[in-house]
Amino acid sequence: MGLARIKTVFNALNLNYHATKIVLVAGTNGKGSTVAMIEASLLSLGYRVGTYTSPHIFSYNERVRIDGENVSDSVLVQAFERVESFRQCVPLTYFEYGTLAAFDILFPENLDVVLLEVGLGGRLDAVNIVEPDISIITSVGIDHCDWLGNTVEKIGTEKAGILRHNSLFIGGENMPDTVFEIVKSLSCKALMCRNDFNVISNDYSKDICLDLDSTKSIFHGFPSVLLPESNVLVSLQAVACIFNELNNIKNIDQPIYEKIVNAIESLKLPGRLEKITHKKMLDVYVDVGHNPHAAEFLKLFLLESLSQRKKIQIVYSSLIDKDAFSILEILSPLVDRCVLTQLITERAMPIDCLVDNAVKSGMKNVLSFASLNDAVSDALLFSFESAKRNEPVLTLIFGSFYIVEAAKRFFETYD
Repeated sequence: MGLARIKTVFNALNLNYHATKIVLVAGTNGKGSTVAMIEASLLSLGYRVGTYTSPHIFSYNERVRIDGENVSDSVLVQAFERVESFRQCVPLTYFEYGTLAAFDILFPENLDVVLLEVGLGGRLDAVNIVEPDISIITSVGIDHCDWLGNTVEKIGTEKAGILRHNSLFIGGENMPDTVFEIVKSLSCKALMCRNDFNVISNDYSKDICLDLDSTKSIFHGFPSVLLPESNVLVSLQAVACIFNELNNIKNIDQPIYEKIVNAIESLKLPGRLEKITHKKMLDVYVDVGHNPHAAEFLKLFLLESLSQRKKIQIVYSSLIDKDAFSILEILSPLVDRCVLTQLITERAMPIDCLVDNAVKSGMKNVLSFASLNDAVSDALLFSFESAKRNEPVLTLIFGSFYIVEAAKRFFETYD
């Protein structure tokens, strides 16, 4: 593995992107939501924006967007045909094909900004063949250990591979020392969450302190969204920096900031604590969270439900290479009922292994079902019966993009 093969084909495509501002977004969690918040904010300010993200939930077209709209099948097919024609005999992976196709679509569009989500790690990820103007790392946690290492320091080194000499780096909170070592070695300008930009809480609202050309600026209001506060802060800081550079100014005013906040609050993020709406539905959420770092955020969300005296049940499944035990252990003190099912993929964790992890983690009332449809149906029946007893239940269906896709398809036909 490496970048030599994809660079060869990229150079053959001869795509000129240097007139466009390029933003790379890496991180263990929060990459996709950060890209979406930045995209929505810039679109609300009138800029032309392209995005490349992964994975998708329903359709491959979700991965490539121009001005907030998924590109068409025909546009994707033409791009793949161009990549294939220039590939010659160079072997490419699935993700490398997709990345080159996305570049072939986005870079000729004369966009103001292109946002690129790193697929895995950073240093050797396919999107890292371009030279970014801004590099963002949202978070560093334990995940993909077989590829990135089994410590946050090693993983931080891989993710910091998207940084460039003398460029701007925007980082989330609790970055490992290895990231700062690379920042120093590359002489990056670093803006760090909780240090250079932060929330200022008062009795009535939250204000935001952003760094604008080394000047601290205070803005009133914080977006009301079900997302980690640090990810929202990183997005706000990134939008402010991009806006300033595109307009060649050193500040933004409160009305512009309010436009950004409104755009983020209006954003619908599929699979990120997404509430399922249905005529019969009670409190049901789906989330793609699949590692301990994500579970810590889900725990905060569930604690809020406990404060409202709701019972909590989860419908969970996992891929074989994920730390299911740690995820379930983090949530087990809050969960009244744990419903398990096996994903339909070769990478699925077997149901007996899921049950074993759940029991060892301390989960109560563990049930298992052969299919997701059976698992969700059982969870909904429990919710309805509890509602008759005036005992509200929150149901969280989570564990991967696979389970979110399957759950959303289930609710499309649920009557």
